[in-house]
Amino acid sequence: MIGFSSVFNITDIKVSTEQITTESLSSNIIDDLRIYKGKNLLFIKKDEIIQRIQSSYPEIENINVGKDLFSTLVISFSEYPPIANITNVSNESNKKFIVNSIGYIVKENMDDPELPYIKIISEAPINTDSSVIDQEQIEYILGSKTYFEEKFGMKIIEVEYQIVPREVHLRTEKYFYIWLDIQIAYEQQLKKLKKALVKLDIYNEELSYIDLRITGESGEKIIYKRR
Repeated sequence: MIGFSSVFNITDIKVSTEQITTESLSSNIIDDLRIYKGKNLLFIKKDEIIQRIQSSYPEIENINVGKDLFSTLVISFSEYPPIANITNVSNESNKKFIVNSIGYIVKENMDDPELPYIKIISEAPINTDSSVIDQEQIEYILGSKTYFEEKFGMKIIEVEYQIVPREVHLRTEKYFYIWLDIQIAYEQQLKKLKKALVKLDIYNEELSYIDLRITGESGEKIIYKRR
């Protein structure tokens, strides 16, 4: 029968991707899939291959398994997009890298000026073998930055995340910091500041920081320090 002909045995594996950051990743995928060489292209299980790739490379977002001619297995994929520059400041070292939208490293020892900057403060260097920051955390951090800029018309030039106290510090273009508790919705905390603008002129005051983490009896407590 034609389905069992050796004509359809896999002799080559190709990877197709348009992303320039994936050259070594493409090579690794090809190496991992060499176990399929010699198997009949018509009877391979695409779901099995996709699951195998996803379990080894969680930074990959979309995968498609196809074929070319009679004997070539073709894998096309795209990665999660790069989303932020990370600088990890610890007691032992300072490291920088670009991470994608689920917190995995895209590039090490470099930055992209088109992406926002996040400084992560930790006692020990972050483990780079897995995601360096949780997806929920990075969404909170970048969401708070965007929300502040939209509601207050003031740029955030850097964001600092302190792992142990679980604090986000937004550094404004006026060089004062906004302190947030990552366990509390940033909208809730920043709305307190919005209401306080009638008494606290953040646009003209010489401020060092504004602490929005503290919850008072009224839920509107704000602590701040002038320079």
